Amino acid sequence: MHNKFLITHLEISKQNISYYNAISDEYNDMVNKEPDRIVRENVAYKFCNIVKGGSVLDFGGGTGLDIQWLIDNGFNIFFCEPSSGMRERAIADHSNLPKDRITFLDNSSTDFRRWHSQLPFVEKVDAVLSNFAVLNCIPDIELLFKSLALVIKPGGNMIALVLTKSLKKNLRLDFQNMLKSFVHRGRTTLNIWYKKHGQTVYVYSIKEIEKASAKDFIFCGSEVLPSSVFTLIHLKRK
Repeated sequence: MHNKFLITHLEISKQNISYYNAISDEYNDMVNKEPDRIVRENVAYKFCNIVKGGSVLDFGGGTGLDIQWLIDNGFNIFFCEPSSGMRERAIADHSNLPKDRITFLDNSSTDFRRWHSQLPFVEKVDAVLSNFAVLNCIPDIELLFKSLALVIKPGGNMIALVLTKSLKKNLRLDFQNMLKSFVHRGRTTLNIWYKKHGQTVYVYSIKEIEKASAKDFIFCGSEVLPSSVFTLIHLKRK
């Protein structure tokens, strides 16, 4: 039973990576429009008010749209993006940055399920940023939080942007898609399609996230960002 569940998680992860590989060339145009740009600015403002320098794990960093403001605010970055298409775009767009300021994790290091046996980097980071609903792409968030706890310092902060569960029916995406809401193993999910490529999105409640992270993190609070479908959450490593 457990093995079948694990296989399902692996299959979903592969499906989601394939989806982001497919949209990597168009992703920046999708999310650089006014509503999402304002959301990203809000996340940057709140992150920098909470985290004061040091090293950051940009978990699910996509095409690197958060890299520049992180660098500008003095952070060193470990960039973790499992989609090679998205990661290559990030590397190409930031080739001028000093190599000692950012480390791009390769394919073998981006799989958080392996971190218990092989850490992705030696040092522990001061904070984790997980922007634009990265957590909603992951079915096994309990294991995710266990893995993140391995690479963040005690007292370190995690700032994540997740889909607001109460707004799931109003979710609208700025590209051709088809949404279907259904229940999978007791969790609300969305199927998103781009051309022939599909993605499974898990819409977690704040209570589900708090419970999944409780062993290793203190839940510091959450805030629904105005005029968006996102909620910002703040966790602190125990």
